Amino acid sequence: ISDVPILMLTAKGELDDKVLGLESGADDYLPKPFKFKELLARVRALLRRAGADQGRTLTFADLVLDRATREVTRAGRSVDLTLREYELLELLLRRPRQIFTREQILNHLWGWEFNGDTNVVEVHVSALRAKLGDQDRRLIRTVRGVGYGLGG
Repeated sequence: ISDVPILMLTAKGELDDKVLGLESGADDYLPKPFKFKELLARVRALLRRAGADQGRTLTFADLVLDRATREVTRAGRSVDLTLREYELLELLLRRPRQIFTREQILNHLWGWEFNGDTNVVEVHVSALRAKLGDQDRRLIRTVRGVGYGLGG
């Protein structure tokens, strides 16, 4: 899970191929043949958009995460989080309404070298919910058998 823009360069130029590529997560799609000048322009545009997305604050409902100060507030009230809880919340806030699998969360928070039990994700989600006052699970939702995401 990354904020790095993805540009698909491919020999497949049919409409269905383009739609599939974009729906699979690509930010742009460029079929062959193409001119280098167009490729360069598309890369620059993607990087501009990616830079614009790196705002200081992430907001969802009454939840605000300030990246510069690493402060989190919910309904104007400060929330103290551990480093992993903060990283988990930031991941969820960067892509609201996207469902992240336990494996995606593990890889993002602990990296590829993590050899522990995936139950550690449930433990951190539970702790984060408690600190955010999300007992009814409306803010951080569970999609059974899949993972976690924000909102409903």
